[in-house]
Amino acid sequence: MTEKRAFAETPAFRVLLGISGIWGAASSGYPTYTRVLGVLCAVSLAVDFVKRRRKRAADGH
Repeated sequence: MTEKRAFAETPAFRVLLGISGIWGAASSGYPTYTRVLGVLCAVSLAVDFVKRRRKRAADGH
């Protein structure tokens, strides 16, 4: 059975936050902030992906 999640708990929300954060960092003129926020967004998505795979494997799918 699929649970309904709030939009704030979805990977799409993390991507949206990442894009807005990177946009803001890029407009500030500091490339280091842009790279750091990009890496944090990618890591967050990777962690979510691994958690989903482990949950599916545990469920037997």
